[in-house]
Formats: sequence, C-alpha cells, structure tokens
Amino acid sequence: MSVQPSPHTLIGAHTNVYVEASSQVFEMELLGQSIRIEVEPTEYTFNYGDGTSYGPVSTPGGPLPEARWGEQTATSHMYSQTGDFPVSVTTFFSGEYSVNGGPMIPMDGRAEVESPAQGLSVWRSESRSVADNCLVNPAGIGC
Repeated sequence: MSVQPSPHTLIGAHTNVYVEASSQVFEMELLGQSIRIEVEPTEYTFNYGDGTSYGPVSTPGGPLPEARWGEQTATSHMYSQTGDFPVSVTTFFSGEYSVNGGPMIPMDGRAEVESPAQGLSVWRSESRSVADNCLVNPAGIGC
C-alpha cells in the first residue's frame, strides 16, 4: 500500500491511496499430493483511519506523478480534520487449486489480507501576504 503525499498531507486536499497487488502461485507437497494454488486480487477496501472507508471495490488505484499530488483519484480521500491516522488497505484474493496436475477447481470463499497500517499526519496550512522578505524584516511572519 502507498499513500501520496506521505508521511504528511493537508486538510481538504485529496490524498491518493493505492495498492499494488498481483496474482500469486503456491506449489507444495501435502500428504504426498502435489498441490498448486493460484490466487488473484479481486477487491480492495481502503481504510483511511479517520472512521471512513471505501470499498470493497475492484480498483486498486494507482500512483500519481508528484506534480499531480492533491488531485482526486478513484481511491483518494479528503481529510476534514488534522491529526495522525493509520491508513490501511484490505485486499481480497480469490483462487483455484489443482491436485496432482488435475484440472483447476475454484475455491469457495476468499482470503482477506490487510496491509500494515501506515501512519499519516494531516496538517493544516495558512498563508499570509507580507510586504517584506526575511532579509528586510528578520522578525516577520515565517522568518
């Protein structure tokens, strides 16, 4: 799971959250039988840490170039208060299995894998117009 921008974002700005999950294959011997399991990510639930979530949805989101941070995406979130929030994504995997090279058989149910929470600090910003720079007025705002 990734968050843009991170580890800090601004109140009222879109914070992009996305996950890069891929299909996986597991091969093993179990009780003398050759087992092959193939799973793929099918849905995602985004937990923004402030009591809101989005999903389950089929889109994992995706990265934005740094120049576009703050733009709305399918999986972005706007925080309405400042603070530190644990952001995570639960990925749901569906799969099928084969025994001894036989046909692939769909599995009932699905696996839920939650990403480790990533801390995100939401800040507020203030802007002010000033007539001087810090060289002219070293005691001015922001100096």
